[in-house]
Amino acid sequence: MPFDSAALEIPLAINLAAVFVGALVGTLRAGEEEHVDLVGMFTLAAAMGFGGGLVRDVLLGNLPPAAFRDPSYLITAAVATLVAGVALVYLRRVERALWVLDSLAIGLFACVGANAALIAGLQLLPAILIGTCASVGGLILADVLQGRPSSIMYVGPPNAVAGFAGALVYSVFYSLELPVVALVLAIVATVAMRVTGRFFHWTIPQPRRRAYELRIRRAQRPSDRAHRTTPTSRRRARRLTRMQSSQSQDESA
Repeated sequence: MPFDSAALEIPLAINLAAVFVGALVGTLRAGEEEHVDLVGMFTLAAAMGFGGGLVRDVLLGNLPPAAFRDPSYLITAAVATLVAGVALVYLRRVERALWVLDSLAIGLFACVGANAALIAGLQLLPAILIGTCASVGGLILADVLQGRPSSIMYVGPPNAVAGFAGALVYSVFYSLELPVVALVLAIVATVAMRVTGRFFHWTIPQPRRRAYELRIRRAQRPSDRAHRTTPTSRRRARRLTRMQSSQSQDESA
C-alpha cells in the first residue's frame, strides 16, 4: 500500500543543503589541484553538488533533472564555491571538517535519492539501490573530471557502503511517516559506517587478494607436512636419545 508522498517528501531546503555540502566538498577538493582555475573549481563543485541528483533523476526518468529546472540549485552551488574558495587558505586546517562534510553529503544524498524513489512508487530494494547510487554519484563524476580512478572501485574509505547504510535506514523508517527522524537516523548510520572504516582501518574485502592468500596457504601445506612430527616419530626420537645417553655412560664407565 503506497504511503502519502506529500507527508514524506523531503523539503527543498534539505535538497539544497545536500547540494551545498557536496559543492563545498568539491570546491575544497579542487583546491588540492595545482592548476585548477575558478571555472574548473565551479565545475568540480557542481559535479559534487549535482552528481547524486543527476544520477537519481536519470534512473527515475525525472527529466530534465531538478538541478536544471530550479535555479536555486545553481545559486546554492555558486555560493558554496565562493565560501569554500575563501577557505582554501585554511585547507589543511579544515581537513577533519572536510571529512565530516563529506560524510554528511553522502548521507544527505542517500536520503534524498531513496526518498525520491519511494515517492515514485518503487519497492524497498530498488529505492535503496537508487539512494546508494545517488550518494556516490557526485564522487564518481568528480573522479572522471579529474582523471582519477573511481575511488569506489578500489580499496579505500567505504563510501558506497556508507551510502548504502544511509539509504537502507531511511527506506526502512520511511513507513513511520517521520521524515526528520528517518533523515537523522540515516545520516548517523552513514557517519558511523565511515568512522568504522577510518578509525578501525576497515575496508571492503578483496576477492582477488583472498584467493591469492588461499593459494599461498595451500602451496605451503606440503612443506608443513614434511616438517610436521607425529607422536610415533617423537617416541622414536626419545628412545634413540635414551639409547645414545646410556651408551655414552657405559663408555665413560
